[in-house]
Amino acid sequence: MISLNKKEKVTLYILAAVSFTNILDFVVLMPLGHTLQETFSMTPIQWSAVVSSYTLAASVSGLLSIFFIDKFERKKMFLFIYAFFTFGTVLCGIADSYNFLLFARLFTGIFGGLINATLFTIVGDMLPEEKRGTGIGILMTGFAVSSAVGVPIGLYLGVTIHWHAPFIIIAILSSILWFVCYYRLEEMKSHLEHKPTNGSFFSPLLNVLKNGKQLKGLFALFLVFFGHFLLIPFFSPYMVKNIGFLDQQLTWIYLCGGLATLYFSPKIGKWSDHYGKYYVFVIISFITIIPALVLTNVPSMSIPVVLVFSSLFFICGARSIPANALILGTADPKQRGSFMSIRSAVQNLSQGLASFTAGLIIIDNPATHQLENYNIVGICSVIATMLGVFMFKQISDTKAHKERMKNLVSK
Repeated sequence: MISLNKKEKVTLYILAAVSFTNILDFVVLMPLGHTLQETFSMTPIQWSAVVSSYTLAASVSGLLSIFFIDKFERKKMFLFIYAFFTFGTVLCGIADSYNFLLFARLFTGIFGGLINATLFTIVGDMLPEEKRGTGIGILMTGFAVSSAVGVPIGLYLGVTIHWHAPFIIIAILSSILWFVCYYRLEEMKSHLEHKPTNGSFFSPLLNVLKNGKQLKGLFALFLVFFGHFLLIPFFSPYMVKNIGFLDQQLTWIYLCGGLATLYFSPKIGKWSDHYGKYYVFVIISFITIIPALVLTNVPSMSIPVVLVFSSLFFICGARSIPANALILGTADPKQRGSFMSIRSAVQNLSQGLASFTAGLIIIDNPATHQLENYNIVGICSVIATMLGVFMFKQISDTKAHKERMKNLVSK
């Protein structure tokens, strides 16, 4: 198995720290859902609008960025985007009304989605195909740490002090990391040396639309994230209203799930490089069916049982590691930035639509004060996930992986 060198590891851990702030800003909102709904007297559809506003804004900005993201040096582009993301997080930290919060989430989403695309682009430029699964696995530890450490702490601060507190802290951390990246990240401009000599303004988009393999991959990725995110926005409110969790007890779900993901994410990345990305993706996708159906169909569960299945659900979310590695492998180096922006836009669009769809399906029963139809959301999640497995087969790396491994053995 090919390993990363020290320089690559340092860069990846810096990027993982950035990913931590980026993802934490997004996911810390979910466990605060019950608090925010009470603070601003939100209906389920209004709450869905707050959640989906971030991802839908990120989707639009991702699509627009494809026309210019490959025209600039990677580091400068990243620092510009990260600075405005930090400012957006400050806005979330001072929001004092529903409309202000909605605007703040829209603004932050515009730049938050671009960070995601830029990070994956840098990994793609820095690492060869045989190391990308491992690299993305390290990058995804940012999500795991945000769940294991950031969300529980953010939830505790949000419940005990004020819901503004987590966003202010994230903004401070992001500001510090901005300077770390400024001084430690190297310039990356090899893609500028291979600029196409001709081509229209819409070439980046047209190139993807003409590439059947990339279109199939993007549609598959849409299904995977749509299926996963259907369950996320109402997971915490469901645990509180239907299962009987206290707001403070939600920290155990995110702590256990985050620690489990922190342990398994790097391993899943290495397994993807060693056994094949599509093979690992399929196995995890089928395992996902278990927690998705259990957590949405069992009316009453003890805390230990919830922690087991919720942790498994968190781990299965790491199927995005081999999925993203497969997608990354379809991109041409000189157009990688624009393609990964499209990938990010598709991911955010799927998450935004999933959140909005869940809000349309879920009913808040005023008589029982419980959420209804979450089981229907669970079934839809499983269907979307299985369709994603079928679609990803169209860009499977199984054959190429076997050839690559055979060549490594012969050497």
